[in-house]
Amino acid sequence: MTESLNALWADWKTTRSIISCFIDELSDADLDKILPRKVLNTIRLQAYELTLFQRDIVDSLSTGTVDFGTEYIYEVWSKDALTKRMAELDAALEKKLETMNGTEIIDYYGEKYNVHRILSMLTGHENMHVGQIIAFCYATGIKIPESISEPMALEG
Repeated sequence: MTESLNALWADWKTTRSIISCFIDELSDADLDKILPRKVLNTIRLQAYELTLFQRDIVDSLSTGTVDFGTEYIYEVWSKDALTKRMAELDAALEKKLETMNGTEIIDYYGEKYNVHRILSMLTGHENMHVGQIIAFCYATGIKIPESISEPMALEG
């Protein structure tokens, strides 16, 4: 993996660890608490959507084309199933990145994106959900785990 891809990979792992902490440390009741959002109205559903998005990004690194063409059907997965799926996708992503030299171009709806931009987009998407989840925790009274609130200097 190139130095620049390795740096983006490190950023990805940091971001993914936040979502993993929410899954691991929140109760099932908190993961399933209804949030003020349409469709992805629980933290569990948001986490599941992240696996679908990542799957499509990982696939694009092999196919050369980002395709979100398959309609996402949201399922309620257990904490263990979500954690396992995220680990599988992370391993597949890392394996693919290890074969890349950083010059690979991915077609993103007719636009040509360098692999760096694709990985940055994946991390940005995950971070957007992190922000939503934190805001929803504040709005709905879900206590943010200390493993997240402390390093992020959040008010638990």
